[in-house]
Amino acid sequence: MLVTLANNWEDGRNRFNKRGEALFGAWLDDELAGVCGLNIDPYVTGRREGRVRHLYVGATHRLNGVGRQLVWSAIDKARKHFPVLNTRSPETAFGFYETLGFERLDGDEGATHRMKLARPTASARPKE
Repeated sequence: MLVTLANNWEDGRNRFNKRGEALFGAWLDDELAGVCGLNIDPYVTGRREGRVRHLYVGATHRLNGVGRQLVWSAIDKARKHFPVLNTRSPETAFGFYETLGFERLDGDEGATHRMKLARPTASARPKE
């Protein structure tokens, strides 16, 4: 997965630089513990939806909240740009995404889970 991420960055296919996109990294000390990307969903046509992509957490950092924090960062950013956030994950990660609030999809070849994102209103935003 990381090789695909690096290759797509290197050849310019995916630089996470379109409106609403981002690539997040979690560092613990001097070590990259995990990454998570947010893209415009390339598998959806006719609608502007976001997609969690390339979530990877190093083996020594799993089960300590790194993945959760990375996906929450993607969700927070996505709320400002997309009405829906999709992902496609292996069955072993279904529980992880469902715990974060994603709903399982049946019969969708492009995504296993979707989260509907309510855009915050001005009155619902936290005061700074």
